[in-house]
Amino acid sequence: MRQTPPVFNVLTDGRVQKLRRLLSGVQFVLLLLTFSGDLWPKGRPVDSRLTTVSLVFVSGNNQAAERARDTLRDSKTCLGLALNASDADAVLEISSESQSLGGSLGQMGGRSSIASGTLTLKSGDLVWSRSERFSDAPFMSGGKTAGYLLVRDLAKDAGCKERRK
Repeated sequence: MRQTPPVFNVLTDGRVQKLRRLLSGVQFVLLLLTFSGDLWPKGRPVDSRLTTVSLVFVSGNNQAAERARDTLRDSKTCLGLALNASDADAVLEISSESQSLGGSLGQMGGRSSIASGTLTLKSGDLVWSRSERFSDAPFMSGGKTAGYLLVRDLAKDAGCKERRK
């Protein structure tokens, strides 16, 4: 005769049934979350005028704006860097701020940088805005990384992959 493990001796039949129902409910929720990506549109809606932008002037005096300029200058996207706002199709205004994550130096503290970017067409219409947060790491500025991520997001939303085909 097979013996029941001691853990299950404590549970009554009612408790075992409740536990099984709970586990099947959790499995259902996990399954729903796994396939729910197909039910809703991915990402945010993008203004169609964004696909007409080729030259971008980056406005801002911070590490994120500097890295955005470097990325646009050196990148292989469909977006190029304009040296002044009058030559650009749009102006990317980048602001950046730093936030302490608590803790003292040498402990689990640190800094997180938040860079926000808005893209405005020559007409004055705001067509794109995003924010990126990135934590500082040894030998790596969170602000610079956030600036790079903003340009990457802009290039993706501007449809650079589709334009190169």
